[in-house]
Amino acid sequence: MIKKLQKKYFVLILPPVLLAFVVYFLQQSKLWEGVHAAPSRSLPIILFILAIAVGVAIPIFLRVYFFSKLKEKKFSTEEEFVKYEESIIKVIAISPYLAFVSALLNMDPFYFGGIVLAAIYAMYYHYPSEKKINFDKKIFRVKELQNG
Repeated sequence: MIKKLQKKYFVLILPPVLLAFVVYFLQQSKLWEGVHAAPSRSLPIILFILAIAVGVAIPIFLRVYFFSKLKEKKFSTEEEFVKYEESIIKVIAISPYLAFVSALLNMDPFYFGGIVLAAIYAMYYHYPSEKKINFDKKIFRVKELQNG
């Protein structure tokens, strides 16, 4: 289960992270100046708020929602838990894409930095490590499937 979650995590996270690094490197080495589409003044603010929402707020909401669904139950199934973890991974995978877009648009360093920090936080905090998954399984009272 943990390997499956980690594979899904890397498949969703690595492409936008690599693209953002390539764009940022090209801009810093003056090989490419970025898109000069003259984005509106509100676009950086919207992307910044969206990055905070998908990196911090929505995962907290999903965690509270999952826990509240289990309030009446004595335990949760492994299938429910995996579904919950996958939904968190899908949501936080949006934040590196926002960092890529902000690098592509050559945004103001303040907003770019905030978006990148939100993406780093989301990727770090929600990485499905064995220690984190085992801890969450205890909190959510996950009943292991019996083999045989």
